[in-house]
Amino acid sequence: MKTLVNLKNKLLILALIAMLIFSAMVSSRAQTYSLSIGSNFSQFNFLNSDGIPIDFMKRGSGTHFQIGADYRLLDTTKFSTQSTDQAIYFGQHKRLASLLSVLKFDISMESNQYNAVGDIQNIDFNYQTNFVGLSSGFGFQIPLLAGFSITAQGRISGQKIVQGNQQISTKYYDLTTDAQFSPIQVMLGYSVEVQKKIGEKLGAFVAFQQMRTNHPAILGSTTLNFQPSSISFGIKILK
Repeated sequence: MKTLVNLKNKLLILALIAMLIFSAMVSSRAQTYSLSIGSNFSQFNFLNSDGIPIDFMKRGSGTHFQIGADYRLLDTTKFSTQSTDQAIYFGQHKRLASLLSVLKFDISMESNQYNAVGDIQNIDFNYQTNFVGLSSGFGFQIPLLAGFSITAQGRISGQKIVQGNQQISTKYYDLTTDAQFSPIQVMLGYSVEVQKKIGEKLGAFVAFQQMRTNHPAILGSTTLNFQPSSISFGIKILK
């Protein structure tokens, strides 16, 4: 029963991601395109068949790559040259326009390496994995002084393993067929970003992101949750 509930939740979240992508494609045009690269610091949180945490796993590092598009809920910069009903309405409701103008969402494609190491009774463990997927975030962007701005967002993502190996001592095992790694990993989390405008159409930024899967513990079988943190640097192309 828990497995069916978990599958249903994953399908609902993936459906939400698909709807966000669809709505962006048909009703919006991106105001900003972004490209970033950085590092993941991943924790593999295992529970044994009795629901007890396994504490011999240590964080591993890997690459994080992201390319995406940003959308504002309301772009007030174009209203100064328009006399449409929308421009007139928001010209008369400036507080609402100001609020909507700081709200934003983004859609991104990602490539991530989630790695971990550990040992028990002098036996070494090593997990090396590569995932690809989609992510989306919704939050606010607040302009600061001197061309700086700060963005905070809640995020959801779906990640699929494309390559992965587990090393135990001198033996290697393929993780792409492992029941804990092969399903789409749905993650929830948040991100914080500081951006600096460095040209009329160009910006640079540094971002921190924390994500986590939320698989429920099932007695009688081991449970794995991924908990990656990432630090990345990138550029934004402004339209």
